[in-house]
Parts: sequence; structure tokens; C-alpha cells
Amino acid sequence: MDKFNHFVGIDISKKTFDAALIMGGDTTLIKHQVFKQNATGFAAFSQWLEHHKIAGEEVLICMEHTGLYTYGIIDYLTAAGLHLWVEMPLRIKKSMGLQRGGDDKAAAIQIALYAYRYKDQVSLWKPEQAIVLELRQLSAQRDRLKLALNQLIIPLQELRDACPDAAIVKLQVKLQAPVIKAIEKSITEIETKIDNLIAEAPAVQSTIARVSSIKGVGKQTAIHVFIYTKGFTTFSSGKQLASYCGVVPFTKTSGTSVRYKTQVSPFANKHLKKLLHLCAMAAIQHNEEIKGISNNSVFID
Repeated sequence: MDKFNHFVGIDISKKTFDAALIMGGDTTLIKHQVFKQNATGFAAFSQWLEHHKIAGEEVLICMEHTGLYTYGIIDYLTAAGLHLWVEMPLRIKKSMGLQRGGDDKAAAIQIALYAYRYKDQVSLWKPEQAIVLELRQLSAQRDRLKLALNQLIIPLQELRDACPDAAIVKLQVKLQAPVIKAIEKSITEIETKIDNLIAEAPAVQSTIARVSSIKGVGKQTAIHVFIYTKGFTTFSSGKQLASYCGVVPFTKTSGTSVRYKTQVSPFANKHLKKLLHLCAMAAIQHNEEIKGISNNSVFID
């Protein structure tokens, strides 16, 4: 967009964030400053922009989405009415070319340069719905607890099958039983909280019910799809969503003789791809129509 005259790149760390400022499109003179990752640091960042006489409507601020540590500054910049571009880290990394070494300052400068070079492709940040953010946090916690639960239960099952000493097995089960029970209780409480949140929002409940009505797709997968797409507002077409999920095959050729095997791209949401793969496997096993399609016994023109 032509209205942006200044560009800021922000690199986020746990306790601090680095900011690089390109003033007036002059990439030969870049200002740099480090700020604390708290309310005081956010206010100091605004004062830094004012010190350099940067008007809010003329500056584009770009940063990578790196998860938990970005929430505070995103909320602050959005509330301040500044133009914020939260970009995929991979896009910025691919734009940098060949890099040897680096630090937080260099990363902030590269992000500022990215914003300057690709300003015509800017996609300004749109705040998530409150329910999407809360569902994201609860689902992430549930996934972590499910992983921890499997890491406890599976070795116990293997121990029962492999260990001839019943006393050792009994001791291990006794030691881990309280922990397993506590984790299972926490998972149940989180799932109840998720169900209550969805029930309080009829539109969200209807959307998730529609997704889970697809053969093979369960409620948890429907919730994850809703979260990752920010309530189906991130993508403008089914093709874009399928590509994001990593289920679209791509061809790769060179000249007249080089033909690589058609395959899906590794640049995808691996978690969502895994969930959809499990849904497809379940549908193949339990749905005769889909099983027929998978066995090439049914063809669709």
C-alpha cells in the first residue's frame, strides 16, 4: 500500500523484543532498539516511534507469529490502532536468501526489509474472536495432556506384555495410577469447558456440528479446523484450506524429461494434516461408500 512511508520489523523473544525502523523507505539507514516484553516496554516502543516523528497512520509494523510470546504486543498494537502485519515465519525466512549466522537485531532488520519489499502484498492483522482464542488455549492444553497420558499408559501396557515379574508391573501401575487419574480428570474438565463454550455460542456450535457431520470427521477435528481457520475466516476457498492442510498433491517438472513424483507439499499444518488423515482412515474402515472409493470400486466423473 502506498500510504506506508515507514516500516518496522519486530523480532520477539521471551523477555524482550527487538525493533528495526526503516524511515521514509531509506533502507541504508535503519534504527534499532530493544524493549522489554511487558506494558512498560510496549509504552517505550510507542515513545520511540514518537521520538522519530513516526505517525501511526504512515507506519507498517511487521512481525512473525511465534505463538504465546506474541499475544501481549499484538493486543497492544491493535488497541493502539497501528497497522500490524503478522506474517508466517517461513515466508520471511524464504525471502531472506542465503544467510550465515544471525541474531535478534539482524532478524528484526530482515523483517522490516520484508515489510518494505512486499508492502504491496500486505495482509493486515485481524483480531481473533474471543471464543477462537479461548478454544485455542484449551485445545492446546488438552493436546498436551493427551500426549502426557499416552507417554504414561503405553509403556505400562508394554511392560505388562514383556515383563515376566508381576510384582514389578504391579509396583509401576501403583506408582503411576494417581498421576494417570489426575490427568484424565483434567482432560475431562477441559473437554467440559470446551463444550460449554461452544454451547454458549449458537453460531459456532452450528458450524462445528456442520463440519463434524462429514463422514469420518469427529468433534475434536472439527474444533481444530475451526480454530486454525479462525472460524473459517482465514481462507477464501476450499482449495486454499486443502493446501494449508497439506492434502493437495503438487507436480514438479523441469524441461521435457524430468518428472518428479506427484506428492503433497511439506509446507503445511502438520497437526491438522495428521487429524484429517486419521479421519480418512476411520471413514475407510467404517463407511462402505468411502471404502469403495478408496478401493477404486466406485468412480466419480
